[in-house]
Amino acid sequence: MFKRIRNGLKKGIPRQEGLLKGKIKYMAIVLAGSLAAIAGCQKVVHGYLSDDIYYQVNPFDVQQGVTTVSAALVLNGSTAPLHVDLLALRDADGNDADSVFTTPRKIVTYKSSVNYTDTTLEMLEAKLNDSLVSPFNLGEIGGRLQFTAATAYVPTGTYNMDIKVSNVNGSKIIKNACAINITGLATPYSIGYFSYRPYDDEDNMIFRTESDPYYSTVDIDFDAESENQIILKFVDKNGVAFNPNKGEVKDFSNESAATTYFPTLHMWAPFYSQVYTDSSIIQKLPDVNLSFPYFSLPNYAAGGGVRIDNKISGMKGYAYVQMATYFALNTRGTYTITVHLLQDTHK
Repeated sequence: MFKRIRNGLKKGIPRQEGLLKGKIKYMAIVLAGSLAAIAGCQKVVHGYLSDDIYYQVNPFDVQQGVTTVSAALVLNGSTAPLHVDLLALRDADGNDADSVFTTPRKIVTYKSSVNYTDTTLEMLEAKLNDSLVSPFNLGEIGGRLQFTAATAYVPTGTYNMDIKVSNVNGSKIIKNACAINITGLATPYSIGYFSYRPYDDEDNMIFRTESDPYYSTVDIDFDAESENQIILKFVDKNGVAFNPNKGEVKDFSNESAATTYFPTLHMWAPFYSQVYTDSSIIQKLPDVNLSFPYFSLPNYAAGGGVRIDNKISGMKGYAYVQMATYFALNTRGTYTITVHLLQDTHK
């Protein structure tokens, strides 16, 4: 009998294990169904859009006429790509400035190299290319601020903008996202080497100086709002102007542009005739926003700037003075270049 009971127990164990496994499987199915039902009731969130998206450099400075690009927005963990739309541009008084920044403007670029033999406006214009470009563009992805040479047409001042940012998570509007400071060109011109060289009545050079401020200095006044021209003046130590109309200011040499080592202003800008007044020489330039000089001369590369040599007479003590002056102009406007002869007195 004892033997039969043991055999019965052995036969019952597998049956109980099967029942237990079935219950566990059933409970797992019920639990999985419950979790699926709960998940189906919850909204699935895709990606992330931070509440703290910003431009690292703010305010952002832009010089008129200078191509400038900012870094992209700081995403602070937001899911990329981040799409950016421009909503509004305003000036410091809150006035709409959208048209100022987004209206295409004409800018001029070189189509081919200009040579010193291109002496007419027609010859110059044949080597230039007109393009219509907006002063400002906003990068669609990342929001880079992109300013072109057409910012030369944007008035100086402080501006601000509103943008909309969006990604897979959603979108946000950022008011006053970045202040934009439009400033005048920091260096509209540069002054290089200048040399003062007095002569006696027999055309003998008495001595020469190399950028010595005891004998001479050069200064330039720039007016961005006026026409594109150079006004050249030579004055004595008292500020009295030497008179071009009376022959007191002349070109130092009559040699051709092809061979001379003493260039004239007109060689660098042959497109318009010069105008002489009682106090200055006026050289009109083409109305293009390009740096000057536009070309090189055989003996002087444009990269070194313009060199001009003038013969100044009408002072006490010397028959005349040769002044050699270097300068370069970086944008359009009126440049009044005054050369001071600091040891000379007009008769």
